[in-house]
Amino acid sequence: MKGLLLVVFVNFVGVGALIPVLPYAVIDEAGGSEFSMAMLMASFALAMFIGSPVLGSLSDRIGRKKVLITSILITTLGYLVFALTTNLALMFVSRIVSGLASGNISVVHAIITDNTKPDQRARWMGLMGACVGLGFVAGPALGGLLSGLGGAVHMAPFLVAATLSFLGMVLCQFFVDESIRPDPKMRLPFKERWGDFMASGLGGFAVAVFLLNLAFAQVEVSFVLVMKDVLGFTSMNTGWVFTWIGVLIVIVQGGLIGPITGRIGDMGAALAGSVFLGAGQLMTMFLIPFGFMVAGSSVAGVILSTTFVCVGFALTNPTLASASSKRARTGKIGGSIGLVQGFGSLGQVSGLILAGPLYQFGGGGLTFGTGGVICFGLALTNLWIIMRAKTTRPDR
Repeated sequence: MKGLLLVVFVNFVGVGALIPVLPYAVIDEAGGSEFSMAMLMASFALAMFIGSPVLGSLSDRIGRKKVLITSILITTLGYLVFALTTNLALMFVSRIVSGLASGNISVVHAIITDNTKPDQRARWMGLMGACVGLGFVAGPALGGLLSGLGGAVHMAPFLVAATLSFLGMVLCQFFVDESIRPDPKMRLPFKERWGDFMASGLGGFAVAVFLLNLAFAQVEVSFVLVMKDVLGFTSMNTGWVFTWIGVLIVIVQGGLIGPITGRIGDMGAALAGSVFLGAGQLMTMFLIPFGFMVAGSSVAGVILSTTFVCVGFALTNPTLASASSKRARTGKIGGSIGLVQGFGSLGQVSGLILAGPLYQFGGGGLTFGTGGVICFGLALTNLWIIMRAKTTRPDR
């Protein structure tokens, strides 16, 4: 399990290095628009939507480790293509290929589920999230510092991402053990798989994960653009902001998830997180017209709003993953988790597609306001799951 966390950390350092440079690569280097950037991110998420259930089910049949290693190799190749091009069409091809392979997050969740008891799962999901957060501490700072070296603004960060992804594949080979006995004969038709998925009570979790990612996708597009357009931040400035975001994720998911879920349970934490996330989005909406000025400082405003948003997401994401994994039926864990994660990717796609036009029409205020409304729906969905759990039991 510790080896798996190391793989996750190394790969997300690479992912984090890309965040500060994406808008500059698409808009300044490839001649695209803000809408093009949103579509590029949406294409990645749509590919993840397709890849998550496919890779999850494949890992049930041929083994988790084999699928994980192969998918990381494909991600590495996708990074290399992006690093070496300023052609917008090739950028899209690269991100779609990487997105399909990044559906392996369902495989990572399945490995954690295979190796943990239900009462330990939220903690381990949180630790995985903390490794993601650590990647976002180091990655954006690294990407900002390397941007522009050797040519195009995105070349060095994406080459670093490719190198780290390859390192993650090597680490996976030596430090991650196979966690199940594969069953090559298990090939459920989609209709039967979907019926089993709904019967296990995972439908509500799919809706919740969809809404969570739909709301948070506003941040992925809008916040980078707001910092560029409203605050005049450079890629390096943006990198330091996302480093702060990574620190928040590490604190919440690495140290606070266990005690919080111990007191109020997985879904109690998910409900509280959805409230924080919604409050942070609405706060950002109100701060944008004032240049994020709080107590005479725009930096204070950025820190305040990102704290609410990131604490909310950091609480909700791993606890929903933990709670849903407890509903997955033995022998079908990879496929079930893959479908839930697929709905998360679908929410991300929808949010990214929605964010571009909303930003062009009404700026960051409209996108963050929309995100706040979506979070209200997320909170109601989490509350419904809690109430339903009192009358049903998971069928394992």
